[in-house]
Amino acid sequence: MIVQSLLINARLILSNSVAVYSSVTDLVHHLRNDLTPTQLNNVVNYYSCLIHNPALSNSLHTLFAKMMFGLTDAILIKETPQGASRLLTHMFESCLERLEGLANVQEEVSGLLDRQKNDIAVTTDIFLIEKSRPVGGANYAVEKPEDVIAGMFQGDSRELSSDALIESRVIFRALIHGFRVCLASLKKCDAPVIDGTYVFRLFEGCIRCMVLLDPEPRPDPRSTTDYSDAMEWFGHSLLEINLHVFQEVWTHKIDFFFDCARTRILLLNICQFLFAREQTSPTLLAIVLKYLVDRLSLLGEQDDVTAAATIRLYKMAFAAVSQYPMLNEPILAAHLAKLLMDCFPLAVKASKPTHYFHLLRALFRAIGGGGGRFELLYKEVLPLLPEMLENLNRQLLASEGIARDMIVELCLTVPLRLTHLLPHLTYLMQPLALALRGSSELVSQGLRTLELCIDNLTPDFLDPTLSTVLRELMEALFNHLKPQPASHHAAHTTIRILGKLGGRNRRLLMKEPALTYRHHSESAKMVISFGGTREKIDLGPVSTLVSKNLTKLSSPDRNYAFDYLQNCLSTILYEVCPPSHVFHLLIFPRE
Repeated sequence: MIVQSLLINARLILSNSVAVYSSVTDLVHHLRNDLTPTQLNNVVNYYSCLIHNPALSNSLHTLFAKMMFGLTDAILIKETPQGASRLLTHMFESCLERLEGLANVQEEVSGLLDRQKNDIAVTTDIFLIEKSRPVGGANYAVEKPEDVIAGMFQGDSRELSSDALIESRVIFRALIHGFRVCLASLKKCDAPVIDGTYVFRLFEGCIRCMVLLDPEPRPDPRSTTDYSDAMEWFGHSLLEINLHVFQEVWTHKIDFFFDCARTRILLLNICQFLFAREQTSPTLLAIVLKYLVDRLSLLGEQDDVTAAATIRLYKMAFAAVSQYPMLNEPILAAHLAKLLMDCFPLAVKASKPTHYFHLLRALFRAIGGGGGRFELLYKEVLPLLPEMLENLNRQLLASEGIARDMIVELCLTVPLRLTHLLPHLTYLMQPLALALRGSSELVSQGLRTLELCIDNLTPDFLDPTLSTVLRELMEALFNHLKPQPASHHAAHTTIRILGKLGGRNRRLLMKEPALTYRHHSESAKMVISFGGTREKIDLGPVSTLVSKNLTKLSSPDRNYAFDYLQNCLSTILYEVCPPSHVFHLLIFPRE
């Protein structure tokens, strides 16, 4: 009877004592299976109000939330399906309001931090929470409202108090775990499909609150684990909702989600979690690919952080195809032609074309790493192969440095079987020769490609194709025949390839030698003095450039070019020839 009185008559525990609240909460937890439906209703209603009480700390709010979520099994047993549905929905909505209040406070704190960092005078919006929900109002501003924000800073350092941040993280984790419990319990009691408005609010509130668990630039393993756990629990919550509601939420909130994940890239692990679940993988993949492909033209202008998030999301989507090929392969096939053919013209106009090459590399690796399983994707790529190889070779001629290395790799990893590439094998010879002179990764790829061709193609077919770049190939192979500390793997593979050629590499000796013509006279130089030191500089390179400018009728530098040549000629004549010879050289031709 004493217990029942404590549970029913809330006025007996209106004290602010933490010990009283903790004792009563423990008592409710241990007696939860003995409570009547009326008592369960009273407990849930009362504690739903307590989690909004501004006079209580976040630690007590966390305790109340955990206690309520622990009653779900008792509610399912004691209540009727309709009563259980009503009570669980009330619990879910109350905790959802608490989540939104937590997100609003966090946004106010983050905005204030940014403005203080920029030394901008700020005024705190004390009643921010009251705008979004009727329960609780400005819950965190009872005595001194400005302490909601100012109390979370330590002295002049203007850093978030570790205690306040830890408490916020704990209550957020408790809430997100409780949402999963409530949604699962609603499914067990055959409740109607939860209102999509609630799921919209849950999705946005959880993503906004993820900043509370955002690891530091150098996070410790525990904070990263907490972050991963919260995202996993949020993913489990989304698995509990109706698939049509799931689709509607992601369709409308994908832009909001990506905008948050752009700066906190770990949020993308939520997508990875859902891609790995068969029930949500196809639905989410279709939404994500449509969103990304529609914004493909923006990739080349994005900053490095945004581009990294975009390409990582692409990679997760491609990995989902490998995980569930029967379900997801047709979805990727619908976007494949646009991805392959739009990247090349966009890369030409983009300020950062390597972003598109990173995307294509991820796509080629995903399809090529499927072990020949993706017949549907191969059928989509095959008609595009000639134009794609032509675009790659055209880009190869206009690129240099890292961009050229990436294009070389793309040429050698085109996601098709060798039998499909045979009619277009000449497109791969120049990239193959460049690969053998590139980085260690490109060298390994080039050696594998060359050995694959030698193993599977007859000499009558392969030798005419190789003859176009035979000199470059042989010179590159000979350069790898070096002892350690050079790469032992490359040298060993090169020896094996030369052995498989069976002496055909010596056909290079029958070709004309590659000679470079050099004039018998020395290059023209001019003596320049800097700081008392006299040095000779070569006039040839600049003179060549000047000569090209003189041939251009509209060049604005023609006058400067002519003056340069005139001065160079005068200097050479007076430094090399005696004065009398210069006189005869200039006067006699005029006569």
